Amino acid sequence: MRRLSAVVLLIVLLAASGVQASAWEWWAPTLPSTPPSSNPPYWQPSLPVNPTPNPQPNPQPNPQPNPSTPIQPVQPSNPGSQVPAPSASLTSEEQQIIDQVNAERIKSGKAPLQIDYTLVALAKKKSYDMAVNSYFSHVSPTYGTVYNMLDQAGVSYSRAGENIAQTGSVSRAHTLFMNSEGHRANILHSGYTHIGVGIAKRGTSYYVTQIFIKR
Repeated sequence: MRRLSAVVLLIVLLAASGVQASAWEWWAPTLPSTPPSSNPPYWQPSLPVNPTPNPQPNPQPNPQPNPSTPIQPVQPSNPGSQVPAPSASLTSEEQQIIDQVNAERIKSGKAPLQIDYTLVALAKKKSYDMAVNSYFSHVSPTYGTVYNMLDQAGVSYSRAGENIAQTGSVSRAHTLFMNSEGHRANILHSGYTHIGVGIAKRGTSYYVTQIFIKR
């Protein structure tokens, strides 16, 4: 009886070990190199393999460049390259704005302003700075205020002012200035004696700067 019980127990143990091994092989078709611990990791069953689709014709590979031909490096984009440098001389558009200012002054009984070419150069510099650095403000991150620029350039003045505009057309700049109380006050101020105007273009936008001083 004891021998029969031992035989039955042996058969049960062998059957149990076979189920565990079969299950392990099912979850992990490739057995690990080290024996599993008492708590084997959970393995996800393998997904069924899709049938092989009909073969598609292989496209021709991209042609390779001739190794003897040097490849030119790509230059990084530079915002300043989008902005042409202003002309060193007074342009016809800048002269036109000065003429419009003086026409308004004469109409209002004020003396016309004289062109100061140092002010023209500073106005061009300010407009170019706004265009290159894509900002619109009386305070330049590069040069500071108009007073900083005048002092740095050694310009002597007892009063100074600045008008700036950003517009899609230079011909609209004067209208924009005259329709604004503060800008119009600078244009018609009786104390100013000299003016400089500078224009820079970026894309479809024009940056216009007017600098006024009293000497």
